[in-house]
Amino acid sequence: MKKELSMKNLLYIIGLFIFLGMIIMAITNPLTIDPNLGIYQTEKAIIKGEKLYKFVLFLLISSITYFLLVQLYFSTPKGRKVFFTILSVLAIAAPMVAIYLER
Repeated sequence: MKKELSMKNLLYIIGLFIFLGMIIMAITNPLTIDPNLGIYQTEKAIIKGEKLYKFVLFLLISSITYFLLVQLYFSTPKGRKVFFTILSVLAIAAPMVAIYLER
């Protein structure tokens, strides 16, 4: 007997693919294949020091936010209201923060 995949579980799986993909990308980004099919590492592409700390912090905060929002959406009708409120705030704040950080 097949078990149906619920929308909540599908969103959890999509979130895992997104965040694991970002981790794998950060690890494999410095690797390059030359014309002779040799693999070498580009030193300029390696994330080190404070950039690595900021990237890990971004991944941690964004993954917690994503999974918290999925949980809120499927918890109760009040949770859906909180979900849409948080999503609205993020939709307004994200471009503002991006413009602020660009200056």
